[in-house]
Amino acid sequence: MTLLLRRATIANADAISHLVHSVAHYFTLHADGRGAEEFFKSISSEAISSYLASERYVYWVGCHPQEASADHIIAAIALRDNSHLYHLFVASEQQSQGYARQLWQQLQTHAAQLGNPGNFTVNASLFAEKMYEKFGFSATDEVQEMHGLRYIPMQKRVDADE
Repeated sequence: MTLLLRRATIANADAISHLVHSVAHYFTLHADGRGAEEFFKSISSEAISSYLASERYVYWVGCHPQEASADHIIAAIALRDNSHLYHLFVASEQQSQGYARQLWQQLQTHAAQLGNPGNFTVNASLFAEKMYEKFGFSATDEVQEMHGLRYIPMQKRVDADE
């Protein structure tokens, strides 16, 4: 199914925050979130609102067309400084349906319109590493652990295959 994709607004901050919290167990070191308090502060509704108000960030959200209200967001993606994939989350029950790819393609198009030729970085959860490899990213360092999270730094360059 194709998602309805649209730019996020501050009205979407609560729904985006809820979405990220709902999938946090995929990338925190401990399922209960212990040790990831700084991360959880960074995905609070207030923090998401500040990102949405900032010129440094752009967010897109995905909804099923029949459920396009601010509260029915099933996927979200964010780009910081037109080059760092800051957030990409899909609700657990909606994963493996191509929604992340739809969001990623939208974000790449948007970044290209703002002058990014195709160079991106991401701190990928180990859960999402294979997906990012399919998107053309490759690891730039070993697995990292910080603030209760485990991730692998990755990048996608213009000369990499899509």
